[in-house]
Amino acid sequence: MKWFTLAAASLTAAFAGPVETGLEKRFTETVQPFLATYCVSCHSGSAPAAQLNFKGYSTLADVVKDHPRWALVAERLKAGDMPPKPMKHPEPAANKRVIDWVEAVRHHEARKNAGDPGIVLARRLSNAEYNYAVRDLTGVDIRPTREFPVDPANPEGFDNTGESLAMSPALLNKYLQAAREVGNHLVLTPNGIDFAPHPMLVETDREKYAIQRIVNFYLQQPTDYATYFEAAWRYKHRVILGEPAATLASLTLAPPAPPAPSA
Repeated sequence: MKWFTLAAASLTAAFAGPVETGLEKRFTETVQPFLATYCVSCHSGSAPAAQLNFKGYSTLADVVKDHPRWALVAERLKAGDMPPKPMKHPEPAANKRVIDWVEAVRHHEARKNAGDPGIVLARRLSNAEYNYAVRDLTGVDIRPTREFPVDPANPEGFDNTGESLAMSPALLNKYLQAAREVGNHLVLTPNGIDFAPHPMLVETDREKYAIQRIVNFYLQQPTDYATYFEAAWRYKHRVILGEPAATLASLTLAPPAPPAPSA
């Protein structure tokens, strides 16, 4: 597979040179004279129409850098909107040659860059991702980014892209504070470390943590409260029930005694 990729890259590089040379030649011999005849009179100078100065495009590379605008030029030429009336209009064949050239440039660039995603920006975690990561690592929903600025969105509306998730010095300080906050939840245990749902800053915090662990232990037990309430009631009335020596343990574990037969 690797040799195939290398071969494809070599072929692409081999054909790119002649194709670009041909496009450059067509730009010089066809496109530039067309622009000089029909476009430059309005689209040049210090205040060009539509802020489009065709004199700024002297090579194929200049066009490639600003291809979205040239795609718009091709669309306007296809629609017959440019040049505007009453300006002199080009012959349909000349118009088509320029349109074909713009499309040829687009197809060439698409083939040349096929499979290349472009620059992939390094990015930080979004606020939500950071909160989830801390929760997964500690087992506690600390949400350390609640004091962070809201994540900005890019023009498409996504807030998890490299261009929107930049890191500033002020935000870096926020991350350091968040790390300290997570560290404040750290608890040393006989078996290693754990994280409390509240900061562990003073001794009473440790007591609160220990009590909560006990409570959580009992909350996790499959307790049938009806059985215990019945045992408590039977223990309270054990004499009347004919079980004066009964204990809570025996009443909880043993089934209730059958009622004594009536005389």
